[in-house]
Amino acid sequence: MITNPWFLAIRPKTLPAGAAPVFLGLALAHKYSVQNFSLTMALLTLLCALLLQISSNLINDYYDGVKGLDDEQRLGPPRATSLGLLSSQSVKYGFLSTLFMAFLVGLYLMIYGGAPIIIIGLTSLFFAWAYTGGPYPISYYGLGEVFAFLFFGPIAVWGTWYLQTLQEFDSGLTLRIILWGSCVGLISAALMGVNNLRDRHTDAQKEKQTLATFLGNRLMRKLILVLLILSQIFAQALLYQNQHHHLYHLIGVTPFFLFSKTWWNLSRYTDGIELNETLATVGKYVFLFSVTYSLILTYL
Repeated sequence: MITNPWFLAIRPKTLPAGAAPVFLGLALAHKYSVQNFSLTMALLTLLCALLLQISSNLINDYYDGVKGLDDEQRLGPPRATSLGLLSSQSVKYGFLSTLFMAFLVGLYLMIYGGAPIIIIGLTSLFFAWAYTGGPYPISYYGLGEVFAFLFFGPIAVWGTWYLQTLQEFDSGLTLRIILWGSCVGLISAALMGVNNLRDRHTDAQKEKQTLATFLGNRLMRKLILVLLILSQIFAQALLYQNQHHHLYHLIGVTPFFLFSKTWWNLSRYTDGIELNETLATVGKYVFLFSVTYSLILTYL
């Protein structure tokens, strides 16, 4: 049992989802472009991604707490601010500190990577705050899945790849990197979708608009499953394009079937608080998916 309230606010179980696109981007850089792989740049990229993930979690804990969106009806894991385990001011100082640390690490990356990384870095910092902060929070207007797809998918994967390669634009290779990023981005969008599916009733009561409140129960479940399946279809197609041995295709799809019971339950049974386990499983899956395909791209 976790006794430190900061662990509740930071939500360490979500961090593998932040690391997943970095691993895939590094594997793509190793396979397609890099002669001299930079471990230092890889570690700094990973650190920056994790700091942004932590910042986003703290911001979410703070704003949902002070706005009264987290209360006794909450179905997800407990929140430190709403439970009074940490003062709202402490959590605010916490996310300002982690955002500042992310900026310091990102500043080095931006100097090294130039204009493309400056754009990615500054927008990532802004949207880490704007997801639940500010007058028009992104997550309150049905855009959570879209931004999860973009920032935990093609943007993170391409940015990681570029920091290793500094390669000038090549339409064919750039498209390949973006498509690989879209694979992991689709799973991240599905992860956000499960979260919103679980909370759809309480969100609707508090006039928080998400994709799940728009689509309803059945359509949202179908969309989540479609996103998960499409991620594998795209990845398998990319492997086929590179003429990998059929054994690699089997290895790549294995993580999907490891969690087949979860997908079946998601399609019909689980709801409410039961979706916490599904959410954790999708989090594990996005990490395992990324690691599996990264190993295929790097070593097989």
